[in-house]
Amino acid sequence: MSETQVFTAAEVAAHATKDDLWITVNGKVYNVTEYVRDHPGGVDVLIDTAGKDATQEYEDVGHSEDADEILQSYMIGVAADSKKARKSKAVKLVQQSSPLPKAQSTSSSSTLVKAVVASAAVAAPVVYASQQGMLPQFSISKLPALALIGGQASGTPHSSFLKGFAIASVISSIAFFAVGKELAKFTHVEEGFGRYPPYRPQRRRIAPKNPHLVKGFLDAKEYRPLKVSKITKLSPNVFKYTFALPDKKDVIGLPIGQHISIRATVDGKTVTRSYTPTSNNLDAGVLDVVIKIYPDGALTGKYFAGLKVGDEVMLRGPKGAMKYAAGYCKHIGMIAGGTGVTPMYALIRAICEDPFDTTTISLIYANRTEDDILLRSELETFARRYPKNFKLFFMLDSPPEGWTQGSGYVTPEVMKERLPAPGPDTKIMLCGPPGMVNASKKGLAGLGYKEPGAVAKMADEIFCF
Repeated sequence: MSETQVFTAAEVAAHATKDDLWITVNGKVYNVTEYVRDHPGGVDVLIDTAGKDATQEYEDVGHSEDADEILQSYMIGVAADSKKARKSKAVKLVQQSSPLPKAQSTSSSSTLVKAVVASAAVAAPVVYASQQGMLPQFSISKLPALALIGGQASGTPHSSFLKGFAIASVISSIAFFAVGKELAKFTHVEEGFGRYPPYRPQRRRIAPKNPHLVKGFLDAKEYRPLKVSKITKLSPNVFKYTFALPDKKDVIGLPIGQHISIRATVDGKTVTRSYTPTSNNLDAGVLDVVIKIYPDGALTGKYFAGLKVGDEVMLRGPKGAMKYAAGYCKHIGMIAGGTGVTPMYALIRAICEDPFDTTTISLIYANRTEDDILLRSELETFARRYPKNFKLFFMLDSPPEGWTQGSGYVTPEVMKERLPAPGPDTKIMLCGPPGMVNASKKGLAGLGYKEPGAVAKMADEIFCF
């Protein structure tokens, strides 16, 4: 295997054009020239970091694992100033076994008694010692009569007193020894891992692994074909296209908040458009896309309108800067218009269906007429079943008689009333017609939200899909 090539900062900086573009990420150098035209964030994003260390920009966007793999395929070397991984020395843990306490010997027991009764000749006690070093048991009946002490013979009143005193002293010593042994257990720390008592932590409700981060059928770099298995008409010009995955157990592999590209040849030209599926990794075996057909649409009117069950469609993904996971923020405000509700629906569904996600969502969904409301039944069902998580508010340009919700434009007054207030734990998401999105940005900025940059990042207070 050849040695990894090392590049200086000056060498990387020399490749800073659209047709010759190198970047450095986490100490590694990548030649992404061939990927410029396929980059989901556009050409300008890569040109801004051309010839530079793009680590901060890359991490801020929150790329998916698939994006990381794509980047690795363009690696050509390492930066000269990068820190090389240090080889950690293996640490061998040796368990020290504590020797078992030995049973009290006859001589030690005899010494104990001798220390109490001075010069009296005491016979060895009867000892019952287990392998755990239990306390010796003395047979009091076998204590001999005391010899002359202080000139008094045994059998005299003095000898009876001394005999009783000696017996009491021996019993007291044994009792003191037993109590001391038990007290020592509280302060003695035995060596070795196996000597510690088992620790039983309090049971906690641990969230399972995020199923939406599991890889699946989609490939971020390569278009793959899927067959149309079902076409469902939702309204006069809105259809749900269901695609069958190769296996019924397959998942699409699309993180929440990201989207896919669909490519087709129309009038001899290649046309691509981005869509957010309404299905996710919990829907094994299928991929659903809700599409509004526009008669003059290059892809919808001239391609999707003519699709039939059994036709193949080319798809690629995941794409996009958003990769939602629980804990992203506490409050999310959403403003959607028309088909722009599909990425919002993906987040709403994921949050409401996750019992561990306590994020609150407030959606303002604007349309021209009541018939234009997409996924209405699904949205109202989530609002009814999860009132603590999801608040829904419809707005129409031309409301019918008796309409009880909003009408007209989404003004700053409506935003202030229906969306969460600005704060470190609040995010606003926008998706819809450009005019509505631009007007919403200005209105939100007037309410105290920080306007986003040209390229959407997950850290933005206002995120535009």
